[in-house]
Amino acid sequence: MDTFIHRVVNIGVRPGHPFEEQKKIRSLNAGSLLGMVMVTGLCVLNLFTAHYGLACCYLLLLLSASGIVLLQHFQQFRTARLAVIIIIAAFFSFISLGYHNNTELLLLLNVAVIVLLLRSWWLIVTLVLIDLFVFIFIHIYIRHHGPFIEPLPASREVLSAIAVFIFMAAVLLFNKYEQWRYQQQLEALNRQNEEKAARLENLNRSKEKIFSILSHDLREPLASMRSLLSLDADLAAPLFNEFAGRARNSLDNVLLSLDNTLRWSHLQLKGITVSPQYCDVLNTVQQLQVKMGSQMAEKGLAFDLQVPESTLVYADPDHLSVLLRNVLSNAVKFTPGGGAVTVKAATEKETVHIRITDTGIGMDAAIQGQLFDLERRFTRRGTENEHGAGLGLLITKELVAANSGHLQLVSQTGKGTTVTIQLPGSYA
Repeated sequence: MDTFIHRVVNIGVRPGHPFEEQKKIRSLNAGSLLGMVMVTGLCVLNLFTAHYGLACCYLLLLLSASGIVLLQHFQQFRTARLAVIIIIAAFFSFISLGYHNNTELLLLLNVAVIVLLLRSWWLIVTLVLIDLFVFIFIHIYIRHHGPFIEPLPASREVLSAIAVFIFMAAVLLFNKYEQWRYQQQLEALNRQNEEKAARLENLNRSKEKIFSILSHDLREPLASMRSLLSLDADLAAPLFNEFAGRARNSLDNVLLSLDNTLRWSHLQLKGITVSPQYCDVLNTVQQLQVKMGSQMAEKGLAFDLQVPESTLVYADPDHLSVLLRNVLSNAVKFTPGGGAVTVKAATEKETVHIRITDTGIGMDAAIQGQLFDLERRFTRRGTENEHGAGLGLLITKELVAANSGHLQLVSQTGKGTTVTIQLPGSYA
């Protein structure tokens, strides 16, 4: 029933219509629907009381109300509105004069219909004055003249007064409901605008961060590499090899920073898309160990891998590689020569705990408080002056969360850092 009423009330409404136009269309449909229900009842009542002429009149009014809804369906809104005003005025004037049943009171309802449906003020004023004049004329006329068809029982006068009251109450309630609905739409639009404004602000901040990183954080290490490559070609082989090793490590750091910058900007602009599958943790770490082997060898770091075979996590394989690479890169970067980096993995209640521990320089609580704050993003050089963009852990935390995991960091100045990554070990 509710679906039927909703469909009838919204006949002719199109998404492109302004709210005020929708309100007028819906009001006329709702009034026509209520009118058809009441007119049907009156038609049946008159048939039972043997007032066949009056029953035919109400049947004609029922067909007219259906025609009004049909005009609405075909987008003939102005015609429908003028037609309903004329029909109400003509029909109830005729019924009142013909039967003396107080239906001229419905001409007062016509005033509300005129004000509610029309837009032109001069037309509203003109039709209201005409309607009121007709009402006054009929009210005076029936006091001095009898009905020109047949008189009706006094109960019909009460019935007409009740009908007027019901229609007026329905108009007021529906108008109140439409105002509430309009308010809800405005609030929803305001929320959408606020969300869009917040997204635009985030995008602007992201753009500024990207430009800052590209113009400063990456330019400096690239300039240092260029200086290394500009050294005299006659440089002694051992010294040249040392510089070449440093250049290679510097290039690795620059590429990692650039990759983090591009990945982070992509995450900010387009969001994170996760395609989880079962990934072998040991295999992933071993691949990263090969890639970072030259950096660890350059520093003389010991690498202890304690990951059981067939340790699987249910995560995006690309994300897993990126987040482990960032954590391992930080461990290597901030661990002085002769230190150690340890990777352990254990499964506890279908959750895999991957712990990456280093014996590096560590960090105090103040620095830890800035690690995941984009607004306070900062970079810190490694023990061999390695540079970074300061986005590695930010990306790591976002990727871990996107894969239904959790990241925990414990560090103490001079005593190293332990990063624990918890990821699901099976499909939930």
